Amino acid sequence: MDFSVVIPTHNRAELITRTVTAFLAQQGVDFEVIVVDDGSTDESPQVLGALRDSRLRVLRQPNAGLAAARNAGLAQAQAQYVLFNDDDVVPEKGFLRAHLELHQRYPRSVAVSRTYIPEALGQDPFTRFWRERAESGVRGRADGSPLGWGGYWFASLSLPCRLAEPFAAFGGYGWEEHELGLRLWRKGLWPRLALGARAAHEDRVNLETMMKKARSMGRMAWQFYRMHPSPQVALWTGANPASLALKRRLYPWDRALRLLEKRGWEQGAGAFRRYRFLLEAAYTQGLLEGRGG
Repeated sequence: MDFSVVIPTHNRAELITRTVTAFLAQQGVDFEVIVVDDGSTDESPQVLGALRDSRLRVLRQPNAGLAAARNAGLAQAQAQYVLFNDDDVVPEKGFLRAHLELHQRYPRSVAVSRTYIPEALGQDPFTRFWRERAESGVRGRADGSPLGWGGYWFASLSLPCRLAEPFAAFGGYGWEEHELGLRLWRKGLWPRLALGARAAHEDRVNLETMMKKARSMGRMAWQFYRMHPSPQVALWTGANPASLALKRRLYPWDRALRLLEKRGWEQGAGAFRRYRFLLEAAYTQGLLEGRGG
């Protein structure tokens, strides 16, 4: 078998149906789909039970978080490669074939999907900003391009199953994917872009939600650093006194709060610049909150 596709899900009945159906329509590759229902209380068990296909296995567990759900799926994977895919990442035709071809060309690599945010998700200022930010990392890159040690996007990537490692649990949102990516990088598994593995990231976003996530990432940066106390991680996360002092000057939280009070600026030419400031300010605030934890 070529692929074990591991998809964690929690209370996203409509999305998980679309994603699994799109995977089951893939051709030219031998695969299984392992959905880990992480304690859903919506209609997810029912809609998954209605999908009759011998290639689909559904595991159910009490709600334990994304890392635990991915690890449960990994423990059941039987194929040559494991592909981690979020429940809101819907693959297009030829997706798995593109992953397989990249692995055949680069045997010790991690294949990263070419995800994009569909235009149908919105054209409001923040969605346009997030679309630009999310897709900028791979825009213009050729198939097989190395993505560097920050290029592990576990929303959708694959790697040799025998070299995969479990995710470490973090106390909040942020850095658990990067932490595993750092371990894989140190093992000589480098991320490369599978350009033909296109998938729609059906993730509706807004400023408030992403600031909350950025703030949590700031808090979790210290846990990441404690796990890997190195200059590399300190500089990457900003979890060090020098970086924190600089960020406090550049991204003061009181200015962020003033911007959030009156948001007429969102319709102006400088909206993207202010969005970047707000996300950095939220991250910095999280760093300040988490440094003593």
